[in-house]
Amino acid sequence: MEEDRKFALDRRAFGKMLGLAGTAAAMGSVGGITRAAAAEGDWKAWIQAYFGKPVKIAVTCYNTSNPYFLPTKVGAEDAGAQLGIDLQWTGVPDANTVNQIQQFQQLVNTGYQAIVVIPLEADAWIAPIKKATDAGVIVVTANSDSPQSARELFFGQDLVGAAVAQGEMLAKLAGNKGKVALTNCAPGLLALDLRVQGAKEGAAKGGLEVVNVYNTNPADMASELSTVKDILKANPDLAALMPLCGPDTAAAGLVRKEMGLKQPIVGTDLMYQTLELIRDGHIDGTVGQQPYLQGYLPVMYAYQRAILAAPKLELPGGNYFMANEIVTKENVETFLVREKRFQG
Repeated sequence: MEEDRKFALDRRAFGKMLGLAGTAAAMGSVGGITRAAAAEGDWKAWIQAYFGKPVKIAVTCYNTSNPYFLPTKVGAEDAGAQLGIDLQWTGVPDANTVNQIQQFQQLVNTGYQAIVVIPLEADAWIAPIKKATDAGVIVVTANSDSPQSARELFFGQDLVGAAVAQGEMLAKLAGNKGKVALTNCAPGLLALDLRVQGAKEGAAKGGLEVVNVYNTNPADMASELSTVKDILKANPDLAALMPLCGPDTAAAGLVRKEMGLKQPIVGTDLMYQTLELIRDGHIDGTVGQQPYLQGYLPVMYAYQRAILAAPKLELPGGNYFMANEIVTKENVETFLVREKRFQG
């Protein structure tokens, strides 16, 4: 009970921290900068004069070519614009951890006060993050974690819990019996390992038998479609499909549409194509993880910590979990309106 109370208080404290930038802008003379100057709207010049140097925060992503991360990029850039800082969205397009870490080290060496890391290989980040934090850089992770590193917080989904809910939802649609196939678009990624774990648990709780976990290529939709068709061919008695990545979910819906299939599909993420397929009745549901907030909130938090010297947020396991967003045909129109911003 005491831990729950502390958790709730810490979450509220973070909400208050997000208002500190606005409060600081209304401060009186600080370091020779007057209230009138701040009121003119040149917040960026004001905070640089107050802080004494340009404020630089970066977000480095392990796969910038994945359409899933477009809302995350927009969220980070929105936060940077609101704060009036130099915000750099960067990373690698091909999940090359060695190159991403080299880039991360360059960010540290060139004076970035805080860095948000979206990692692929969790353990590979332990040493570079330790070196960065020893140098005084605030480091947090988002979307995917490196839990054994010195990162300060993780901003993302409770991946096991979300996948358990996904599996139970799918099992109900399948009549709580039969075989189900899972997909994995990033084998070896901690986030997907956790999602597979939860999906198996949820499916079993709902009475489904997991026949296999099939690897996919999210960068190639033609390959995705072929993989889904191969899954169905190899398992003619399949009762349901549970894609565990955004592109996999869209591919499963497209195949069901093309082939006139009836197997229920409950997938993951809020790709616009997935939402359209839900609207049109070719996917039954999806579980979103709020990718926009996975970019926006870490930047806001890092700014409070690195620039305004706000206290570290203490949360169980160092995890700031986003709420799951369950999308079905009943509520999909709301999400179609919201997610339209991130198209192209």
